[in-house]
Amino acid sequence: MRDLAKRAGRLKERWHMVRTYGGATAEERASLRRRRLMESGLELFSSQGYAHTSIRAVLRHAGLKDRYFAESFTSLDDLMAALMRDIYEEQITRCAEAIGTNHPLRDRARNMIDVITGLPLEDPRKGRVKLTESLGAGPLTARERRLGLQRMSGLVDSLLKEGLHDPRIDTATLSVAVVGAVSEMLLSWFNGVLDVSREELVDQGLLLFEAITEHAPATSRE
Repeated sequence: MRDLAKRAGRLKERWHMVRTYGGATAEERASLRRRRLMESGLELFSSQGYAHTSIRAVLRHAGLKDRYFAESFTSLDDLMAALMRDIYEEQITRCAEAIGTNHPLRDRARNMIDVITGLPLEDPRKGRVKLTESLGAGPLTARERRLGLQRMSGLVDSLLKEGLHDPRIDTATLSVAVVGAVSEMLLSWFNGVLDVSREELVDQGLLLFEAITEHAPATSRE
């Protein structure tokens, strides 16, 4: 019995060493590899384009062996979808903070548009991936884009509900229209089609929002 206990103890120590190689557990190492793949995907998708990027190129850029891609992702579309999920999460979190204040409705709407236009400038790689390269990916990315736009529409809907009290108006429908319009404005601006400054772009987005909320009494927009 004593020998069995010693053998069990040695096996446990060996298992612990395998699980915590280099001071990190297997789960932590897998998470680090996933993050490296995502960073490489972001870099390559934004610099050479989604259509011109291969799984092997992502692995080579990340400095990982072939077997590690399947550990985290099923395809390049899956990798792009993960990037889109992170980008939208960051944007939505910051937009929610921008409108979750006691400032007047107009100021909160402007702050939200300012956040949306600012993120592509803070990291142009994310801007290119979100606004252009993701459009050429597959169904997994398309799903993440739809979910992201739905969540953004929900934030806009919460603002419109404050400023619109006309029973004929469906704020949920209008919020989709606002998000779609601002997204197209941002895409054209990011691609250089619209020759305006960021401040001018924000002002135009706010004018769109105000054009809709003009249906409300002035007191409800304060």
